[in-house]
Amino acid sequence: MKSYAFKYAPIRWRTDPILDDAERRNIRQDCEALSIAYARAVDFRDYDQFADLFVEEGILEAGVRLEGKAAIETSIKRRPDELRSRHVLSNIFINVINRDQANGISYLTLYRHVGAESARSGPIAFDGPFGVGHYQDLFVRTLDGWRFKSRVLHMAFRREDVKKGSAKAN
Repeated sequence: MKSYAFKYAPIRWRTDPILDDAERRNIRQDCEALSIAYARAVDFRDYDQFADLFVEEGILEAGVRLEGKAAIETSIKRRPDELRSRHVLSNIFINVINRDQANGISYLTLYRHVGAESARSGPIAFDGPFGVGHYQDLFVRTLDGWRFKSRVLHMAFRREDVKKGSAKAN
């Protein structure tokens, strides 16, 4: 039997002895809110806010590696109007490294549809999730609050019956 090898080192729970429980809890909540803001911004096409979730030298890897906030913003603004998506996040785990750094993972169930129906406001019939995976994140505190230093998507499952050209994950 072949074992599944992860492409990353597992996240270990670390605590900075200088931080108290309330500080750690606040950092975890802020980083979790950042992950949720990512999903909301991409799904509801708030692309200016989407780019602002990253630091200037941020990295987003979701099918293609994008380096820098400008590259991330340019790429997200190229999403076709015919694409409707919903990024459903769960099992969000945030590991606080210190007052200014954290890392984490969040599971993703991705629903998406490419077609003219996406421009309508009503529901679209579908056959289930496009894919399931997880994001591996590095968070940093900035003067404007917590931001992604990097966000890397690892897909575990993906539908194969999707239109060619629409398989790039977001």
